[in-house]
Amino acid sequence: MPDRILIIGDIERELAAYADPLAQDYALSLAPGLPEAVKRLQKEAFALILFDLRDVQADIAEIVDALQQLSPSTPIVVAAQHPDARQIVAAVKAGAADFLSKPFAAEKLRLAVRRALEHRSLKNEIDYLRREQDVIYDPQHIIAISPAMQKTMAGIQRLAQTESTILITGETGTGKSFVSGNIHFNSPRRRKPFIKVNCANIPETLLESELFGHERGAFTGADKTRAGRFEQAHGGTLFLDEFCELSFGLQSKLLRVLEDKSFERLGGNKTIQSDVRVIAATNRDIESLVREGRFREDLYYRINVLRIHLPPLRERRADIEPLAFYLLHKLGRSLKKPATGFAPEVIRLFQEYPWPGNIRQLSNTIERAVLVAEGPRIEPESVSLPEFQKPAAAAASPPGLKLTADQERDLIFKALTDNLWIQKDAARQLGISPRALNYRVKKLGISHHRWRKNK
Repeated sequence: MPDRILIIGDIERELAAYADPLAQDYALSLAPGLPEAVKRLQKEAFALILFDLRDVQADIAEIVDALQQLSPSTPIVVAAQHPDARQIVAAVKAGAADFLSKPFAAEKLRLAVRRALEHRSLKNEIDYLRREQDVIYDPQHIIAISPAMQKTMAGIQRLAQTESTILITGETGTGKSFVSGNIHFNSPRRRKPFIKVNCANIPETLLESELFGHERGAFTGADKTRAGRFEQAHGGTLFLDEFCELSFGLQSKLLRVLEDKSFERLGGNKTIQSDVRVIAATNRDIESLVREGRFREDLYYRINVLRIHLPPLRERRADIEPLAFYLLHKLGRSLKKPATGFAPEVIRLFQEYPWPGNIRQLSNTIERAVLVAEGPRIEPESVSLPEFQKPAAAAASPPGLKLTADQERDLIFKALTDNLWIQKDAARQLGISPRALNYRVKKLGISHHRWRKNK
């Protein structure tokens, strides 16, 4: 789907100068003046605005500012016949992406448009990828010795070259997020944004705004227009982790985006086009959710186009030892502690343990061992692994049972440790709601360095 460009100005005699360099790669629309442009921008979204400045007395800064108010995330390129330096400076200061002096060469116009769109794409990615990417998404870096993982890797490399929606399934901690990044950065979209959203970590009341953005005044506190993740991921990939947690209303909007590649921001009626490749992941049995009526059947068929299943670590026994050494060296570097290897007993323990938390649990276990180990080699006494229990067998005490603060803290601490400090899973084990667990965690002063609120 080509990017849409709105050209503002009475340019009938110069139409070819604008259209010929751009029509092959972009969808062009013409508004003969600002009043018509305002009407268009209130109803439609464009990737870029080209403003042809005819009136030398016009306040270009005011015009650019007004266009930005209507479409905040859209870059603006201004063109004028022999402009003076003051006009150029005023336009750029007001936020214009570029200023072209007419007559201009076709290549100069193409370059200005391309640069403005690339700058917008880069800015969108920076807005959401707030920390430096430290993961190398190279298929050769994925440890796949076991037959189960070799089969999965063959599918990943094949599907990376497609444009279709991909569904990744697998237990918690199997590496679904890493695989989604591997697919994106080895696909034709690798130079465009890669944006992740964990649908379970964002309150339902905020998730719609997070995904689709909102207009100014859409709700209390919405003091400015904000682009959502779908808009920011234009041209690239959007990874929806735990997407089965979406409400039916949001499932309906997601279905529309997948089918029409269009949506409206919360509180707005402007239709926005977004060319996004969606990768969705879940640790739930999605077929059971469909049968139980808890997930839309039409969305299931639309999102289950291509599928990758990540096997649990207990089905990848041959990968455990090389994974452990890879994580040991990586964590040793990040923690600035020498870490050279494992005692044979530790490797044997790793290979016999069922790893309910999969690779995430293995990484957490090794991280703790590196921190407490006295020497560079990890000995058995430095390794702490909880006794494996199914959630039903580890349920919390009945609600009516009175516990002391210390007993309650110990009970919650154990549930969090068993579930790799994921509060949602710990709450399920304890038989209470995530909100109730969060209240108790705050009340008892329990914290963990990986929780965002503690950073």
